[in-house]
Amino acid sequence: MTTDDVLTWICQYCGEENELWVDLTIEDKQDFIEDCETCCRPNRLIIPQQKEEGIPFVESRLTDE
Repeated sequence: MTTDDVLTWICQYCGEENELWVDLTIEDKQDFIEDCETCCRPNRLIIPQQKEEGIPFVESRLTDE
């Protein structure tokens, strides 16, 4: 079983792809703010408790959503 992974997410402001290290041992939903590496604007990142087809994924949103 993998305990960590690097996932990608798309900035909601500039559309650039970013990477994020994720601790997969956390079983609850993860919800936090991360700045885009390109435009430096904050994005709200959500990693749901449920995994899509067993593969963890990151959902990015504008910070006011």
